[in-house]
Amino acid sequence: MQPSRLFTFALLLLPALPALADSLGLAAGASYWYYDLSGTARYRSSNPADDINLRNDLGYGSDQVTSVFVRLEQPVPMVPNIRLAVTDLDSSANGRLSRSVSYGGRVFSASEAVASHIRLNQADVTLYYSPLDNWVDLDLGIDAKRVELDVDLDGSLSGHQSAHVQGWVPMLYAGVGADLPLTGLSLGLDGAWIGYQGSRFYDYRAEVRYRTPWRVGVQAGYRAIRLDLNDFDGASSNLEFSGPYAGLHLAF
Repeated sequence: MQPSRLFTFALLLLPALPALADSLGLAAGASYWYYDLSGTARYRSSNPADDINLRNDLGYGSDQVTSVFVRLEQPVPMVPNIRLAVTDLDSSANGRLSRSVSYGGRVFSASEAVASHIRLNQADVTLYYSPLDNWVDLDLGIDAKRVELDVDLDGSLSGHQSAHVQGWVPMLYAGVGADLPLTGLSLGLDGAWIGYQGSRFYDYRAEVRYRTPWRVGVQAGYRAIRLDLNDFDGASSNLEFSGPYAGLHLAF
C-alpha cells in the first residue's frame, strides 16, 4: 500500500474510533506550512563545482504546502504509540545558470535559462513511548520515513535531466512538551534525526498549541527539514525547507 493510501485509510477509520476515547488518545490534524527553499543539489558528479544553488541558479524562494497527521496513544505497557504523517512538497522555478555545470552527465551551459521542478514526498510512521505523560510530556522512539526526492532540470539549450532518490530512512525520534496551567496552552518541540556515512537528515517542529473545550485545537510554530546527502544514490545535496506553519487539530 502506498504511504498516501495508508494515511487515507487511517483517516477513514477515524470516525469509528470515538467510542474508544476513554482508553485511547486520538488526534488528527492539518497544518498550512509556508516554507523557504535553500541549499544546493548535485547529481552523478564528484566535483563540488557542479553544485547548483537553488536560489541563485534556479530562482527558488518561498512556497506553501498542507501537511496532515493522525496520532494514536494507548495505555497498554510495552506497546508503542503511533503517529502517521504525510508531507508532499512540490515547487517549480525558473532561473539562469551563472556557470556551466554537469548534472546527471548532461552539461548545462553558463547563462542558460533553466526551468526546474523539485518534489519531496515523505510519509512518516513514528513509533514512540511516553515515559513522562502529565503536565510535562516526554516521547522517545523511532521514525520510519519514506522519502521520494525528484529534482528535474529543463535547459533551454541542453534539454531535460532528472534526479530521483527514494527509500525508507530509519531515524531517532524525540519530543518534549509542557502544559501551561489554566490557559489551555501548551508548548512542544519534537523531531527526528539520522546521520550515516557523511549524509544527514533531520525534521523538527517547535510549536504552541491551544485546545478548546470542544476537542478542537489550533497550533502554530516553525518547521525545518534538512536533507544532506553525500553521494546517496548518486545524489549530493544540502537542501533545506524551513518556515512557519499554522493549523487545526481534533483530539478525543
